[in-house]
Amino acid sequence: MRDILHFSIPAFPVAVARVVDPSLRERPLAIAPGNSERALIQSASVEARSEGICEGMPVYRARRFCPALRVLDPDPVRVDRAMQALVRVTADYTPLWEPERSGQLYLDLTGCGRLLGPGRDVAARLEKEILARLRLPGSVGVAGSKLVSRIASGYLDRPGVCDVLRGSEQSFIGPLAVSVLPGVGATRSQTLLGELNLHRVEELAALSLAQLRLVFGAFAPLLQQRARGIDPSPVQPPRRSAEMAEESFLAREENDDLVLRAELCRLVEGCGFRLRQLGKGARRMTLSIHYADGASERGHTRLPAAEDGDHPLLTAAEELFHRACRRRVRVKGMRLACSDLALPDRQLDLFAAARQASPRQLALQQALDALRERHGMEVVQRGQGFKAVNGDQ
Repeated sequence: MRDILHFSIPAFPVAVARVVDPSLRERPLAIAPGNSERALIQSASVEARSEGICEGMPVYRARRFCPALRVLDPDPVRVDRAMQALVRVTADYTPLWEPERSGQLYLDLTGCGRLLGPGRDVAARLEKEILARLRLPGSVGVAGSKLVSRIASGYLDRPGVCDVLRGSEQSFIGPLAVSVLPGVGATRSQTLLGELNLHRVEELAALSLAQLRLVFGAFAPLLQQRARGIDPSPVQPPRRSAEMAEESFLAREENDDLVLRAELCRLVEGCGFRLRQLGKGARRMTLSIHYADGASERGHTRLPAAEDGDHPLLTAAEELFHRACRRRVRVKGMRLACSDLALPDRQLDLFAAARQASPRQLALQQALDALRERHGMEVVQRGQGFKAVNGDQ
């Protein structure tokens, strides 16, 4: 039998903000981008939820429900640092850990009983250690599968440990609402509750596979397994992503193309510099644009060859920016990722000579890299980026 732990910190960005500023504790708090009243709430505290506030709700509507609501801007850098600290603590218990989302982790303690003790004891120690070292309160679910341990960690209404006895997974999740099962979203919940009158997981588990296929088609076998508490999926440690990514959040939201292209230029230079240090080129580029109202758009492009130079990467990124940035809403941040890495194409192409970098361009790129490696990325800036950031001078 496996011992799977699921550690969860509810409303992780809110919990991190309260660690930095203790005066925010025990008061309704929400995280939403920008200063717009139409921005969507990304995270809400327990006190805010008790007033009817939830993720995805506009700020102006949340203030109607709770006039005392305090809204904070998201701080992804701080949240990322807190997640890294959480990983460092949990990784001391087992090398088999898997991040699910921000503030949530799976740990596989199978075979560690003689070294660490029973799973419920390890969960209690982990919960206390994270609270003492990071001041982050969390809940821990212990079960024989990832599915049930995740449901168990969310079962408690306050920090603590919920241990599900092995073999009793189906009886534990049976009385719960069907919405606790992964993959049962709003549409499927409406089908189960409205059309089939199925409210609890045990009612869904009692149906045959043929009956489920009539409604859910190919999803029926997996849904039946989950309704019966069966989840053989392993805990998979994170793999190194074969991509180079740069992300930035503007000091203030902007919709000026000149400023946004300058920021894009800096992202390209950061990715290109790291690619050349690695000795690889990118064949694929992905640009994510985050708007002030909480919405995001993403665009992809395929490069004709593996590129590592600033000029070809910038040309591709600008074309991608004009295709992806289609809204008239201010932009708060961007993320540029270069993936599908390979050795850069140095072979001269008879039919694409215009694409090849000249010896002078290569020499200039090497000189810039030498300066940036010694003095930092800000020592040399492109004219368009410098002018956009510092104004017309």
